[in-house]
Amino acid sequence: MERIRSEPGATSGANPKAGDAGAEARSEGAGGEDGGADEPSFSDPEDFVDDVSEEELLGDILKDRPQEADGIDSVIVVDNVPQVGPDRLEKLKNVIHKIFSKFGKITNDFYPEEDGKTKGYTFLEYASPGHALDAVKNADGYKLDKQHTFRVNLFTDFDKYMTISDEWDIPEKQPFKDLGNLRYWLEEAECRDQYSVIFESGDRTSIFWNDVKDPVSIEERARWTETYVRWSPKGTYLATFHQRGIALWGGEKFKQIQRFSHQGVQLIDFSPCERGRESSSPVRGAAPTAGDLAPICYFSLSTILFPRFTRSPQFRG
Repeated sequence: MERIRSEPGATSGANPKAGDAGAEARSEGAGGEDGGADEPSFSDPEDFVDDVSEEELLGDILKDRPQEADGIDSVIVVDNVPQVGPDRLEKLKNVIHKIFSKFGKITNDFYPEEDGKTKGYTFLEYASPGHALDAVKNADGYKLDKQHTFRVNLFTDFDKYMTISDEWDIPEKQPFKDLGNLRYWLEEAECRDQYSVIFESGDRTSIFWNDVKDPVSIEERARWTETYVRWSPKGTYLATFHQRGIALWGGEKFKQIQRFSHQGVQLIDFSPCERGRESSSPVRGAAPTAGDLAPICYFSLSTILFPRFTRSPQFRG
């Protein structure tokens, strides 16, 4: 009986075409492993020019990426802070936090140190830029003690200060500001007087008509003043006191007429004809005697005041 001898790699009864296909597949596989020319290439040609920007291609993603200036608008710099060592640093932080946290939530602080002591200034970061701006407006000039008066600035202001020109520029002429009828109360049909009341531990201030039956409220505001209020001699203006100075209010809606910078002001006096005023800041903790009035500031009001009928300095009516 004749026996059939099989060649190596051949399958008995296999289709010759199938064997050829397998050989081709093996050949292609070997070529792929060796980096054959049939493998697709993803490289750009030498003369390719990429004219699609990242913003056009990934605009939705790039607009949400963190920016270098994120959060800087919420940072303030407090200068003239006491220089302390490690043993007193925690106490200093508590004092600073108590003073500045009333303007908003403080999320971070940094006290630079040198030679084992703080450098005398600190960085405070608030939860929002609005809180930082409130801190600058209200805490700049805050007197911590006799040796330390805070100077508070926005961190972003430093670029502005560094680019101030050495040449003086003539300020632009401001347009005329109509202050309205500052003596409207003299035209009141029933000739009623006005008076002010501060209540709720000084948090609220109200202005009333002194009616025969019951007082009639005209205006009421929260935190209108930090200490007390005072009428000008002829009753034209209401002066409110603030840490950074005096504000004058007038007109039917008691709009702010003018502000005068005077750090720590506590006393004010007007000239009889309301053409000027003086203010003083007594030494903290002492009775306001003549020897304690330092400094005294004088301001001219002639540009905004006009002759009025004589009024009581403490009671307008």
